[in-house]
Amino acid sequence: MSGANGSNGKGEGWTELTAPAGHVQFVDAKGIRWQVWERDARKDVGARADWCLVFISSDAVRRVWTYPVGWRELSRDALATLSWAR
Repeated sequence: MSGANGSNGKGEGWTELTAPAGHVQFVDAKGIRWQVWERDARKDVGARADWCLVFISSDAVRRVWTYPVGWRELSRDALATLSWAR
């Protein structure tokens, strides 16, 4: 799947998608750019918690329900690992 801008996940054509203020960007060890932000999920059907982290790249969207308060200060590698948590 390619992003709306035709990028291949490696950074070509990267744009600010719909990330709100306060989001974090990082590039993982495979060269894939990610944006991460905290989202109020209280009105989401099937939400596992009141808040979640949303990780988005040109090829994937992930939600993480359990995460540390200081997630913005995590290293690139720690954020990449966290993105696989549920």
